[in-house]
Amino acid sequence: MTTPENETALDDRELALRVRNGECVAFEKLYLRYKQGVYLYCTRFLGHGPAAEDTFQEVFLKCFEQLRQGKDITNIRGYLLSTAHNRCLNCLRDQKHPVRLGDIEDGLAAPVENSDDKQTLQEMLQHIPHENREALLLCEYQGYSYDEIAEIISVPVSTVRKRIFRARRKLRLMLEANNAKT
Repeated sequence: MTTPENETALDDRELALRVRNGECVAFEKLYLRYKQGVYLYCTRFLGHGPAAEDTFQEVFLKCFEQLRQGKDITNIRGYLLSTAHNRCLNCLRDQKHPVRLGDIEDGLAAPVENSDDKQTLQEMLQHIPHENREALLLCEYQGYSYDEIAEIISVPVSTVRKRIFRARRKLRLMLEANNAKT
């Protein structure tokens, strides 16, 4: 019995083979399937702006080049997100663009309506170590499973669990401290 996930994987492999054989329409189908997820990842990591847009485009360009050169990419989604992860890290390392968290809402509870609360949350998220914040954002704001996150950031699932736990704990402590002030 095939599931929609298995059908997508089979379809991705077929599309990748077609790209390798020169069919640009096949790559367009892959692009349309994964563009939203990769773009959201880049903007959550780098903020809205030229850095995220450039990184987004570089990810798909690299995928296209790799497929055309004959690289066997069995998990297109994982490849795209791993490439996005590495490109975003390179961008931060090079410090070409400042990091902004963008319009993040509190996915841990109800959406944040008040702009002051939203700003406070953004500031709190900036105080969470990068590795933990990244895992939390992938889980809470983009809905990836722990297994998927582990594949994206190339760490064991147990490390993903620890990072998300630590990020949530730190955020909860900061929120409690903030509420005690008011």
